[in-house]
Amino acid sequence: FKSLEFRDVSFSYKDEETIKHLSFKIKKDEIVALVGHNGAGKTTIIKLLLRLYDPSSGTILYNGRDIREYNLHAYRELFATTFQDFAIFGLTVKENVLMGREYENEDEVVRKSLKMSGVYDKIMTLPSGIETIMTKEFDEDGAVLSGGETQKLAVARTFAKEAEFKIFDEPSSALDPIAEYDLFKNIMKEGRNHTMMFISHRLSSVKNCDRVYMLEKGTLIESGTHEELMKQNGSYAKMYTRQAMNYLAIEEGEVG
Repeated sequence: FKSLEFRDVSFSYKDEETIKHLSFKIKKDEIVALVGHNGAGKTTIIKLLLRLYDPSSGTILYNGRDIREYNLHAYRELFATTFQDFAIFGLTVKENVLMGREYENEDEVVRKSLKMSGVYDKIMTLPSGIETIMTKEFDEDGAVLSGGETQKLAVARTFAKEAEFKIFDEPSSALDPIAEYDLFKNIMKEGRNHTMMFISHRLSSVKNCDRVYMLEKGTLIESGTHEELMKQNGSYAKMYTRQAMNYLAIEEGEVG
């Protein structure tokens, strides 16, 4: 992997244009974040990147080449992705993490991934650890996790997969702030050896990214580091300040 570029990309659902003339470039080993309010087009960008959709106009380039020229299966295998919508299957914890892929030292890969996503200690309390069957779909004794724990299990898949480019779509939406902080700390650690893209609705988690892209109604309105965007005092700075004030109000309420 050298670069991935959106070049004047637009996309429409039926007659509604949701991505409008979008251009940006991600280079090797960069950590980038897509932020913005609901409906800004963030998840659609990931779906376009993975060729779940093709642009209505414009081009997406992987290493300078139109992604439509690559073998589709081989292209998608270049990425490890956690989407907002995921499924936990009636298989063991280990099988849910590996998702049919084979590795040397599989147990070690699974344990490391579960630790990075923050759910390892919980898994170790289950009757058979990583060999415990999940859900009650096929086994009355299957384990059922909470929403946050289930999300962490799904995130572990992305940590486990060997891929240069890793994508996390709202990986902490079901987590409390402390669990979210720990997860993003590990995502940043993973980013030292990978190119990383993530979507987050909590801007406190994107402060250490190499670049932040602020989107509004399918259009890129601001981009830069956290510090650069705060100095611009535009939409990103207003959104960040509003969230920071809400967190402070919650903390003061808890203390009171």
